[in-house]
Amino acid sequence: MKQSLIVDAFSGAAGDMLIAALLDAGASIDTLRSCAASIPALAKVRVDVESVRRGPFAARKLSVTLPHEHAHRGLSDITKIIDAASLSPTVSVRAKSAFAKLAAAEAKVHGMSVEKVHFHEVGALDAILDIVGFFALAESLGVESFYYTTLAVGARGTVQGEHGEMPVPAPATLELLAGHRFTYTERQEELMTPTAAAIIASAFEPLPLNHGVVQGKVGYGAGTRESKGMPNVVRVSLAQVADAAASPATDGEVTVIRCTIDNMNPEHYGDLMQRLFDERALEVYYTPVMMKKNRPGTEITVLCEHADLEHVSRVVLSHSTTLGLRVARESRVELPRRIETVETEWGPARIKIATRPDGSETASPEYESCREIARRTGLTLADVSDAVRRVWLSR
Repeated sequence: MKQSLIVDAFSGAAGDMLIAALLDAGASIDTLRSCAASIPALAKVRVDVESVRRGPFAARKLSVTLPHEHAHRGLSDITKIIDAASLSPTVSVRAKSAFAKLAAAEAKVHGMSVEKVHFHEVGALDAILDIVGFFALAESLGVESFYYTTLAVGARGTVQGEHGEMPVPAPATLELLAGHRFTYTERQEELMTPTAAAIIASAFEPLPLNHGVVQGKVGYGAGTRESKGMPNVVRVSLAQVADAAASPATDGEVTVIRCTIDNMNPEHYGDLMQRLFDERALEVYYTPVMMKKNRPGTEITVLCEHADLEHVSRVVLSHSTTLGLRVARESRVELPRRIETVETEWGPARIKIATRPDGSETASPEYESCREIARRTGLTLADVSDAVRRVWLSR
């Protein structure tokens, strides 16, 4: 079993809180200071940590003193800063991946290209330290995989940003958490910051409920604000997460939505599919069918979790020409699977491993991970995918 990090953001999270929690779990403040010293732009930074109390929890709180600035940096500027640092390839790639996701989220919110995005607050030096420092500390603790249990966000209130007053959760935070499970709370304050959301979106996945956990050290990181009710801390656990080996396959249910259409512009199907995936559809596919009056048509099939039925159905009814839907609950059998990270000559890459009923394993390199390497290196996606598979087989 590999060393894993499990984040329980029951009261939200910020970048500095995640770092403080890692320090509380056993990471060294000297590692963070060395990381900052390796980044030329952070040469004058001062990093300290103190013990505090938030509600019933003893926690650690990070204190960072940085030179005052009003710089507005784009993704290319952030990338140059990270590339100029003396970081391990794994930390460098993970940090740049987090900022790339942050840029994509900001671009979507503001309706512009990624190249034109300027980060404002999240591009400040403390955010660079938060993201790079988090992955450097995680690496120092031997963490190879990242999971979360609870991600809490505020449901009401506003937060003041560079673009003025914005609703809680911040728009970029919601974009970053698309596809991840999180919980709205009644608290009228920002609980999950875009920086923390970028860290989680770039490296974390939900902790599978059927995986055994061997618990290690636990750490608590405190935020600056002392909130009423739930204490303003984030909890992290170092653990060994076992594969789901209780049985060769896991049973479950999925909700299936179907409809048939013979009067929709074919150009609109691509938009519909993307909207459905944005609303957490598990699968979407189109099947050609013959309909009444001998008309060729298309059957739309959407798979989703039952909890997502309402908003997934709303997308189909709003963005297609169908007049109704058929809904069914179906059982499914799945092979146990896990995500691992392998080290290639171009940096870390993720690969999905499934266990067959006879105990043998099959692996499939993750598309997004391989695509990022292919774009960065100029290699073909096929060559990167083959290389990732070879590295896994060699282990």
